[in-house]
Amino acid sequence: MSNALYDQRLARIRKAVALEPVDKVPVAPCANAFCARAQGIVMKDYITDFALACGANIKTLEALGEIDATQNELFSPYLLPGQWLSKVAVPGAQLGDDEMWQVLECENMTQDQYQDILKDGFGPFLDKFLVERCNDPERHLTDFYAYLGEAKRRFIEAGIPCIADFLIITPFEFFCGGRSLAIFFMDDLMEEPELMDEVFAKVMEYTIPKYRAMMQEMKPIGVWIGGWRTSPDMLSPDLWERFVWPYFKQYTDLCIENDVIPIFHLDACWDNKLERFREMPAKKCIMALDSKTDIRKAKHAVGDMMCLLGDVPAELLTFGTPEEVRKYVTDLLDDIGPVGYIAASGCDIPSNGKMENVRAMCDAANDYIKTH
Repeated sequence: MSNALYDQRLARIRKAVALEPVDKVPVAPCANAFCARAQGIVMKDYITDFALACGANIKTLEALGEIDATQNELFSPYLLPGQWLSKVAVPGAQLGDDEMWQVLECENMTQDQYQDILKDGFGPFLDKFLVERCNDPERHLTDFYAYLGEAKRRFIEAGIPCIADFLIITPFEFFCGGRSLAIFFMDDLMEEPELMDEVFAKVMEYTIPKYRAMMQEMKPIGVWIGGWRTSPDMLSPDLWERFVWPYFKQYTDLCIENDVIPIFHLDACWDNKLERFREMPAKKCIMALDSKTDIRKAKHAVGDMMCLLGDVPAELLTFGTPEEVRKYVTDLLDDIGPVGYIAASGCDIPSNGKMENVRAMCDAANDYIKTH
């Protein structure tokens, strides 16, 4: 299924990735809770009524003016335990009906459970762990999974490609969530590095075939390869080289093998490792930044071989003015664009972002080429 508007927008995204000239700067917002707030939908309803949520997402994106893609069509906070081995508090259950969902930071996994992974494999461990330690989130995801196909159809009908159909989790992120940050860093990475090498290998034995099968079945345009707590600002160079970078490379190879765009979703500051991304395939990847990494430094480091996305700060979209947002985006494009850049917020648009500010971000990108 396709339509002319969808094809035109997707072609513009692909040109940006390939560092080819575009008729206008592509815009690809990333938003979930923002869409609920923009449409006046209570969070409890947004995460349980997926037809309602899908409609809210499309309506909000269309209200932003000329956008070229989204980074997600549908969301459920019950996906998060399977990504971080953590419990999650959700509106309408542990939280008030209109509060934001929250991942709970605690030691949810003990170090002796690594032995279960070495013995039985990561897949069996994960299935059991989610039931016993994460309140069995899969039982809440039946309706979400059932609606994904219809959500995809509705977005295509609306002419809006989704450039990140799912996200890929590195072994580091699984266990930093489950063990909690301080304990994982001190007790595991620092004290038991050989054990972690073995455990990470078991994770990859499970995830590589799983993600390959998902890519072959879903045929996504792109996927996020997440970099949250793997930021080089969080780790010594030796630990980062050992426990982060090899897994980014393996997942990138998997994406390229399946004609999927790797989107390096890099939260926090990656300034001192940007050059390493020159090892990735040229003109086939996206580096998505959240405003903590110096995007101008990223342009200098990899801009001749990799598309940049994002950077517009969450705080500016929430507390700034439309004029300030427009100036920020225009100045950014003066310095790093318009070729090889996709306009978006740094990570998600915050739930309390102002509609007029988000629209100003989109308008500034849409107007740039025709006014310069």
